[in-house]
Amino acid sequence: MGERSVGDYGKRGVWMDGDRGHEVHSVEVLGCRIGMLAMDLWERLKVRRRNRRVWKRRGFFVLSLSLVFVFITAFQWTLSISPPIPKLLPSVLSCRDAPEGYVLHQTGICTDTCGKLCFPRLRGVCFGPSQVTVCDYQPPVSEEIKNAWGGVPSEMRFYKDKPRAKVPVRHGACPGWNSSATKPIEGKLGDEVHWIRGLQMVADLTLMPTGKVGPNPHHEAEKVVPAILFSHLYHLGNSTLHWFADPTDPLMISKWSLGLLEVFSDDMKVQFLPPVAANQPPICFEDAILFTGVTNSGYMPNADVHNWFRNRILEHCEVPISEASRPVENVVIVHRPNSSRNIANYEAVKDVLEKELRVPVKMAVPGPWDFCTQVRLVAQADVLLTPHGSQNANLLVVRPGAVVIEIFPLLYYIDWYGHYLHAGRVSHYELYGTWPFEEGNMPLLMRVYALLYGWQKCFVVRHCMNYGKSQKIYTDLKQLKSLLHALIRTCRIVVQGSGCLHKSSN
Repeated sequence: MGERSVGDYGKRGVWMDGDRGHEVHSVEVLGCRIGMLAMDLWERLKVRRRNRRVWKRRGFFVLSLSLVFVFITAFQWTLSISPPIPKLLPSVLSCRDAPEGYVLHQTGICTDTCGKLCFPRLRGVCFGPSQVTVCDYQPPVSEEIKNAWGGVPSEMRFYKDKPRAKVPVRHGACPGWNSSATKPIEGKLGDEVHWIRGLQMVADLTLMPTGKVGPNPHHEAEKVVPAILFSHLYHLGNSTLHWFADPTDPLMISKWSLGLLEVFSDDMKVQFLPPVAANQPPICFEDAILFTGVTNSGYMPNADVHNWFRNRILEHCEVPISEASRPVENVVIVHRPNSSRNIANYEAVKDVLEKELRVPVKMAVPGPWDFCTQVRLVAQADVLLTPHGSQNANLLVVRPGAVVIEIFPLLYYIDWYGHYLHAGRVSHYELYGTWPFEEGNMPLLMRVYALLYGWQKCFVVRHCMNYGKSQKIYTDLKQLKSLLHALIRTCRIVVQGSGCLHKSSN
């Protein structure tokens, strides 16, 4: 073999003999390329598998979403019959007469009508600019009173920089308070505090929607109605209602509440208070009944009290005091055309009432009218059909023997007015809202809420409740006809030409 030159030495450190060296080099390049192709193919397979999994997940998600949408779409047509059917005959409410009325306890004043209802009583409470202080060494509130709406609130509301500013309620030391005697220190206390002596009544703005919307007679009634009863009939004849509110603000207190207070003003004192400013001393009460929370609305302890209350109002407004007519003469629909709480199928409801009751139907439009005008809208109705809403605070004046039919929005229900009227010798019925076929598809959000919560849970879920009560009210005409037929058949409503007239004359 000849000697190899340095030039015959390949770059990979191997000696190449002519053609054989070329073959070795070609095989190595081919193997490298095959390896690279194999790696590239493997990476592509992995990407393809990964994409396939992604598309599977996406497809499963789209399919699931489509199935849910189809189910909700189908569900909307069964929703109108899914709420519990209204009882067509009078049922026994969970309410009863309480002959003893209200009983004053050490830590509250209570009655027991639609379940026990108490308003808290505090021995020493101070209202300052940034907090309400419950003075030390209060008598302990019993669990019975706490469970009857009578517990001490955790916050109260006043009109400050915000229309309904929250102010915390805390226990602590009160200026000028004798803790051992649980009463203010005798003598002058200077300018550091203003004490109001004796048993008083105090109200704030809790639940009152002041600001851009309002007022709301429903929540005002939770303060005003029991205050009138306490001051006239139960233990607080020498008390004043101290209300942290501005009566000149039409968005804060309604004409209905101001007019109601005026009816009883001859023997009831009311003082409206501004909120305590930062540079002012606190306003303190030696002994106070608070109106500051949610209640069950069973304020009227018995029929005698309700009659007294209603007759005082009717006499003030010069409305004749009488029972409902038999046969019916005055049929009234309360209609709120500029509100979501209107009856959307009003004309169809009017036609049903006129056909079944055989008398013309009158329309009553509630609004910011003076008190007696609002009273006259409903006081002489024999049959009254009304949407659920704050205008129904006026129902306390409906005459004995009348029939009240309250209609609710779809998915929204509360038995507040059933309790409110329990002692009025008024027949109160409820109809559940529906969604009519002629309106097309139910709104998607309503379908979702119906699916997630339904009638039973929607009221206790705030966003569902707020959505439900903001919707138009569509009366279920089939249910309305069934209810009217049952009431006519059982002579609870008497119409012209009915056999019930012969029964009553005999």
